[in-house]
Amino acid sequence: MYYGPLAQTFRRLKIFSVSSLALTCVMTPFLFLIETASAVPLLGRVVLAGTVLATSSISTALVAWSGEPYVHTLRWLPTETTTAEAEAAGKHATGLELATYTLGLHERITRVYDTAFLVPTNRPFAKWELATEFRLPPHEVEAEKRKGALPGEETVAETLDGHGDVLGRWVVRWEEDGTGRCYQQGKVLR
Repeated sequence: MYYGPLAQTFRRLKIFSVSSLALTCVMTPFLFLIETASAVPLLGRVVLAGTVLATSSISTALVAWSGEPYVHTLRWLPTETTTAEAEAAGKHATGLELATYTLGLHERITRVYDTAFLVPTNRPFAKWELATEFRLPPHEVEAEKRKGALPGEETVAETLDGHGDVLGRWVVRWEEDGTGRCYQQGKVLR
C-alpha cells in the first residue's frame, strides 16, 4: 500500500482553509455593526468586507482545486473485486484503488479496473488521469471479436463515496476495430 507523503499536509491545509473561510463569513458582518474611531464610511466598509470575503473564498477554492487530485492512499485491488459487467462475463478485475479527500474531507475512492487506462497528464498537481480514448493491440482485437465482446461497453473505473455508494463510472465504448472512446456516467474523479 502507498501512503501519500503530503496527505497530512493537504488534510491540515483543507481544514485551515475551510475554517478561515467560515470565520471570515461569521466575522464580516461585525464590520458593519461596530462603529470605528476613524469613522470609515459605509462604502469603505463594504469594499473592505468584499475584499476580505473574496480573498478567503479564492484561497479556499485554490486549495480545493489543487488538492482534489492528490491521492492519499493507493493500493492494488484484490483479484476478487469485480464490476457487475466483469462478474457477468466471468472475469475478475485487477487494478488500483485510489483514495482522495474532498475539500470537506469526505473520502472518495476511485477503483481503476484496468491500469492500462491510466495515462500521463499535463494537469497541474496530477501525475496521471483516465484516458479518454484507447486502442487495443491487433491480437487483442481478434481475440475480443471471437468472444463477441466487440463492439461493446465496459466499466473502466468507478468513484465511490466513503459509504461505498457509486457516485460515477468511467465507461469505454468499444468499436469493432478495437478503438475505445470513454465517457463519464455520474461524477468520476479522473
